[in-house]
Amino acid sequence: MSPADDRPEEAAGQPEAAGLPGPAALAWQLASRKGWVDVDRAVLTGLTWVPCMPDFPEGEDRESWAAESAALWWGVSGLQPEQEQVDLLASMLSAIHKDIYAAGHSHMAFIHLPDPRLLPLPVQLGIWAMQGDRDEQLRLLVNADDPAALEKPILEEFTTGHLGTGLRCLRYRRGGEDGSEIHGYLDYAWRSEEHETDLRLFTFSWGLDRLQRAIPDIDELARAISVVPRT
Repeated sequence: MSPADDRPEEAAGQPEAAGLPGPAALAWQLASRKGWVDVDRAVLTGLTWVPCMPDFPEGEDRESWAAESAALWWGVSGLQPEQEQVDLLASMLSAIHKDIYAAGHSHMAFIHLPDPRLLPLPVQLGIWAMQGDRDEQLRLLVNADDPAALEKPILEEFTTGHLGTGLRCLRYRRGGEDGSEIHGYLDYAWRSEEHETDLRLFTFSWGLDRLQRAIPDIDELARAISVVPRT
């Protein structure tokens, strides 16, 4: 879940979809109208990622999705959890889903959970309409010039076979009530001129060890993403 003050300036606008709460409607207002994303299913079959889509199939809702996902992840783990552990994971997944799509930072998400004993780590995708100068916009989307960063963000090019060359930025901020905690932020951004789409992939963690453990898998997820025509 990404804090509200970490949201790029582009994620604002006017509501489009009836029935959506304010920020969520704003996100869809500014979504790309020509591009969307496809993710190579091979990356999603290893039970590393819990798909966390904004909508549910008929007959399913947030609570049933969370309960089924928690039961599945514990069931294939080879561990013998107490029912309270399964219920706790389901509760966390449900809360994460609710927070993601109420905040309006993104249009889809995947939750990193290679072990059900870990704290679930949501990784979000913002699929925005292209705007402005490419280099300036990508820097903005990855928060390359974050004034609240503890030290100069680690900014580098990140190239994938599907998305081409974009940016990846790792940065740290102070957090907690007394500022004694160090929080980690990881952002990626690419532009698809063909589909007039600016893509942002991002996550945030209160625990630096948790984020560092996830980075190789997040890199792999990034390489599995393609921008495709929006239908």
